[in-house]
Amino acid sequence: MTELPKSLKNIDARKSYAHFDKRISLRSCLDKVSNPSFVEKYSFYPVIQKDQRRMKWEGGRCESKPRPICYAAHMDRCIYQYYGALLNDRYNDLALARGIDDASIAYRTNHPGMSNCEYAEKAFSRMRQYEECFVCTGDFRSFFETLDHRCLKRNMRQLFSDGMIPDDFYHVLKASTRYSVCDIRDLLAYHQLPFSRAGVDRLNRRNRILEPLELRQQANRLFKSPWKENGGQGIPQGLPLSGVLANIYMIDFDKAMADAAKSADGLYMRYSDDFILVAPSSEGLQTLLQTLREQVLQLPTLTLHPKKTKLYHCSEGSVKRLSEDFSLAEKGNDAIKYLGFTFNGREVRLRQSTIGRFYRKTYKRVKKAFRYERPSKKRVNQLYIDTSDWGRYPKRNSRIRARCEREKGRGNFLSYANHAAKVFPGDPILRDTRRHKRKIRARSKRARTS
Repeated sequence: MTELPKSLKNIDARKSYAHFDKRISLRSCLDKVSNPSFVEKYSFYPVIQKDQRRMKWEGGRCESKPRPICYAAHMDRCIYQYYGALLNDRYNDLALARGIDDASIAYRTNHPGMSNCEYAEKAFSRMRQYEECFVCTGDFRSFFETLDHRCLKRNMRQLFSDGMIPDDFYHVLKASTRYSVCDIRDLLAYHQLPFSRAGVDRLNRRNRILEPLELRQQANRLFKSPWKENGGQGIPQGLPLSGVLANIYMIDFDKAMADAAKSADGLYMRYSDDFILVAPSSEGLQTLLQTLREQVLQLPTLTLHPKKTKLYHCSEGSVKRLSEDFSLAEKGNDAIKYLGFTFNGREVRLRQSTIGRFYRKTYKRVKKAFRYERPSKKRVNQLYIDTSDWGRYPKRNSRIRARCEREKGRGNFLSYANHAAKVFPGDPILRDTRRHKRKIRARSKRARTS
């Protein structure tokens, strides 16, 4: 029997979306996926790209920003999942050996029970330990889309004792970097379906999106290779091994930053493309920033996002925004934002944009439910299970869940808020959500009378 990687999970899962091949679980093809000879000769399908746009406030107005997410064919996904677990196990060993296990915190499989809440608590508790500290938060521009393939290959050699990438690993790496993309809008147009959620749902009911003969006939028209246009850069975001490849790409960067933070008695943590630097003095933070700039130059395509790189001074229970020369900034929020939380020097709260998004989605559900007539009791129960504390704990309200077909619920946003409140027991995490049912009832009444 094949010995499974330690970090491999959900091998019985079959994805519900349609692709160019038939649905399959990893367990049913494990003998093929774990065979290096099979993987070396396997021909991967193009990935399908779906643009999930996010609404962000920029310059006083709300703008839509693209976020291309790619998903692989079913057999391809099983291979990526298996080799992603193998790479994760090797990366975890290397991270421990090089002292970056606590610096690289995204997509980790050897940190059980850790989420963005625990990592944020670690950063904020470190700030609270100092009487005075200086903080820098920021991220990298177009992180996944600009990963350089040569640097990624060079860093991946560090995972193997002889410095050579085995043929099966190299073939998987090649497939995830030199990939072809098919836009889901073109597939919808080919099947004469609208570009909407209903159209995507109808597309996903198919056994295959295109039959093999159709796929060969339409290949030149539907498929593109973005890595060629970018000059050998970028990996598709959304594959089962995209996260570990991003961590491998940043091995040397994380090592240099972790060593600099340790010598300055500070903190460095990177969650994918978001990072935070904490130092007890302005000189210490300036040293960290100098190391940051030097390391950015070492990776040819890595660039800091100038608008999102921000400096703060935390002292005596207050936070002040700083400019680039460490003087007080004229404008800007006096609160440190990191991993979905804000810290004003005294208390930690959920980001107001996160709370606003929760209420906007809830009010949209309420408006849809009461649009034409008074909804049925089942529909009202579904609304409250999805948006209120009725659905906070998945194992409670079992009878109501069964009646409204929500037995397999995993909780909702309030489950996340409740978990965050346990991680930050002395902070007012639930202050903005404690009256949510009163607001839902008021909005429901307004929708019924309008």
